[in-house]
Amino acid sequence: MVQLRLVSLALGNSFLIRSPWISALLWVAIARDLRYPIFAIAGIVVADIVGWGLGLGEAARREGTLRNNAIFASLAVAWLTTASGADLQTLIMVEVASATAASLIAAAVVRVLRDTILPPLGWGFYLAAGVLFTLFSSWTHSAYEATVMWPLPVGVLGWIESFLHSLGMLLFLPKIEVGIIVAIAIILWSRLMFVTGLVGWICGVGLGLLLERMGLNYLWLLAAHNYFVAGMLLGSVLFLPGRGILIVAMIAGMAASVLTAYFQYLFPGTAYAFLPVPATLTAWFGVGALLMRNHGGPLRQNMTGDVAPEMAWWMTALWLRRFGDREPLLVLPLAGRAVVTQGFDGPLSHVGRWRHALDFQRPPAATPFEPESTIWDSPVYAPGPGIIEAIRADVADNPIGITNFAEMWGNYVIIRLDAGGWALVAHLRQGTVAVAPGMRAEIGTYLARAGNSGRSPVPHLHLHAQVSPQVSASTQSFRLANYMTADGAVGAFSRWHGAEVPPVGTVVMAATFNPETHQAVTGMAPGKSLWRVEIEGTLPRAFRRYGPGAVVQLRVFLDETGRHVIRSMGGGTLITATDPDAWRLHDVKIVDCPLLKLLAFGAPSIPYAAVKGTWWSEPMPLPPDGPWGWLKLLTLPYLSQPFAMVRSVCVGTPDNQGGLLTVETRPDAASTDLPVKVTCTFERLRGPVKVEAEFASGRIAFSVVSFEPGLPFERRDRPRR
Repeated sequence: MVQLRLVSLALGNSFLIRSPWISALLWVAIARDLRYPIFAIAGIVVADIVGWGLGLGEAARREGTLRNNAIFASLAVAWLTTASGADLQTLIMVEVASATAASLIAAAVVRVLRDTILPPLGWGFYLAAGVLFTLFSSWTHSAYEATVMWPLPVGVLGWIESFLHSLGMLLFLPKIEVGIIVAIAIILWSRLMFVTGLVGWICGVGLGLLLERMGLNYLWLLAAHNYFVAGMLLGSVLFLPGRGILIVAMIAGMAASVLTAYFQYLFPGTAYAFLPVPATLTAWFGVGALLMRNHGGPLRQNMTGDVAPEMAWWMTALWLRRFGDREPLLVLPLAGRAVVTQGFDGPLSHVGRWRHALDFQRPPAATPFEPESTIWDSPVYAPGPGIIEAIRADVADNPIGITNFAEMWGNYVIIRLDAGGWALVAHLRQGTVAVAPGMRAEIGTYLARAGNSGRSPVPHLHLHAQVSPQVSASTQSFRLANYMTADGAVGAFSRWHGAEVPPVGTVVMAATFNPETHQAVTGMAPGKSLWRVEIEGTLPRAFRRYGPGAVVQLRVFLDETGRHVIRSMGGGTLITATDPDAWRLHDVKIVDCPLLKLLAFGAPSIPYAAVKGTWWSEPMPLPPDGPWGWLKLLTLPYLSQPFAMVRSVCVGTPDNQGGLLTVETRPDAASTDLPVKVTCTFERLRGPVKVEAEFASGRIAFSVVSFEPGLPFERRDRPRR
């Protein structure tokens, strides 16, 4: 079964389709001519042998690049020999030679491009097939006459037929029925891929017609599949969906059309039009051009290749909403309460290239009877782990109201962060810096004391992240991590923030570690658990899978990075991680199990600082599902607020009297498809032991009835020798 799945995926991977069931449609398409699937399977075998001979690991061989190139080189041989009349021995020799050459070239290209942003795509197949078309020119001509003969389009039906012919040419079978199957497979995997490909095709064909009217001898229709591939690659595969992506697809289609015309001029003949070299070059040029800008622009490279582009956008956008765009996460470098007196783009001094910075002072007294506090001489701690890069400790502190404009930062410490970038704390008190360059600093390592040195008229602490180690280097955006803010009356620090930029005037305090909460969420043991279902009233359709008294089985194990994987036998996987500040849901695989849906909704994160009354807000980590989930995913990238928010509150913590960690979560906006409230209960060893959800017209509860500890890692049965 596993081998059949891998064989099915081998052809789907070439179309960037990662579903074995959808990929099976492509095998149905090439089965129109039985020689095609036979040659394709032979190509897979040759690619695996080449990969084994090169010493590539199983993971590298299954990744697909060698197989993709070998399969399409084999399909090229199947097309080339359509009307050749060659004997079986000759066919086998040509097939093995072509697949071997394609695999070796693909391996070399992957190695050369390993440290670049350029995708390897199908260069092994292009070069191997191009050589074949040149060496066997008579076969090429006879194959062309036998397969590629359709009239110029007339009317709407004619254009639709030409489009389907183009899709069929992607498999070297330019037939309408093959094109229909290819279109269905792409649509089932990603509607956006099909739309951007269609836009590229229309624009490329339009430019081809224009060039033809200008007198250029251009076989634009024969090579039209290049326009589709270019629009699809740049419009939805290599870059994430977003505003302007259709414009990118339009430009990609026209650029591929121009390159196709140029290649036809350089290499006269018709067979070379089968090879999507212009589409690949367009994709390369597009990647290089569109990434020549600072991160955070309108287009973002797609770094997730195993899901559809719409889902890749959702996963990336959720992560950015939580943690920002590769922004350093720094903790508050002070103990106790502090108020943000100047933030990003502050009117006093946080301007220009130093606009990303926070200034802290002590907040004013809450009552007239409370003594005023000052940040002067307060201990300053490392805001992140790293190596001390540079220090300054000899600048005199200023009298109140006086500023030393000659020394911008006064006394400072610069840390080269383990996560990348540098952090600076400045205006420290003269003579108090307790670290030296080259020393190791962890979060909370004592650095110095707050002072009033440099451009500082009153004692305060300056914090920023910067892009290089030099003093006065340009700052970069960062987020303050793992801190508390007051909710209501000053002093009631009950709201936890994972990673945000606090606005000016916000009173903040570093979150305090709670060992009981930490043990409850990080001590979850691998194993199997059985859950009993209780249901009352009517539930939304997405939660009606089980009846009252049903039993659900979950398995918990660790992945290769040490994250907890929670898998339901009823379908779906949650991946959670014990981050430095919280137990957090990292990834949601396709979830059909209502229990996993509710667990993801009810506990997207649990801070280690949680005590009774602590609350926090998170984007809901469940992607849209249901019959219209695909439409929601298509429209979300264009909304200003694409994520629904949920609010969680800790209503119970573990104690010696048998108390358990209990979290209640509610959506910020009511919805008939979402619960009104989800309550999750955790034990130290078994992890989640009860998940209860209340809906507008019903209730469902899952409770653990048995738990069997198991091995930490998932067992994979090894094949017998």
